[in-house]
Amino acid sequence: IRYASRHADVLSCSWGVPQHPDIESAIDYAATRGRRGRGAVVCVATGNEHLSSIGFPSAHAKAIAVGACNDRGRRSAYSNFGEGIDLVAPSDDDDPRRQGITTTDVHMRGKGYSGGAYCDDFGGTSSATPLVAGVAALVLSANPSLKGSEVRAVLRSTADKIDRANGSYRNGFSLQYGFGRVNAEAAVEAAKKRRAKGGRRKVR
Repeated sequence: IRYASRHADVLSCSWGVPQHPDIESAIDYAATRGRRGRGAVVCVATGNEHLSSIGFPSAHAKAIAVGACNDRGRRSAYSNFGEGIDLVAPSDDDDPRRQGITTTDVHMRGKGYSGGAYCDDFGGTSSATPLVAGVAALVLSANPSLKGSEVRAVLRSTADKIDRANGSYRNGFSLQYGFGRVNAEAAVEAAKKRRAKGGRRKVR
């Protein structure tokens, strides 16, 4: 994690493990000292155990905890939720009528997800997390001077408040959806406005 944050602007972590101080300190390092001191963006899946609490390391205070929602704009049944969730992103659902995610894959024997050039059934919070990571990368392409914490703020502030009838949003936050479903266009536009408002910042 430390090594990755020295070379990558955004980390996508579709995995979970028991809480461990070494991983806590590594994510803290990445989020504060990565990206040459501006802080790498660390996106982590909340988990797929149908729980009302999110897993580790998504529960780390400096990670962006990502849950899953389906094509109807509702939380995917398996997606862990609760205190600490930041955002959700489109994925599949336990409901077989809900579609999965179509994506490219590694077309090599014994490698990748499906063994083919693409698949149309990718899902879980493991699918939602790289989607948010990709949007974070778009935000940084629009405004590279942003700190990692500022990217998180942009993603939160521009997210769509889906399923308002059941989401029980309070002050813009829902235990099921965090700050809502990630919105790439709105996030990029907000990042551009921050750049225009703040002018050019010197990046070292």
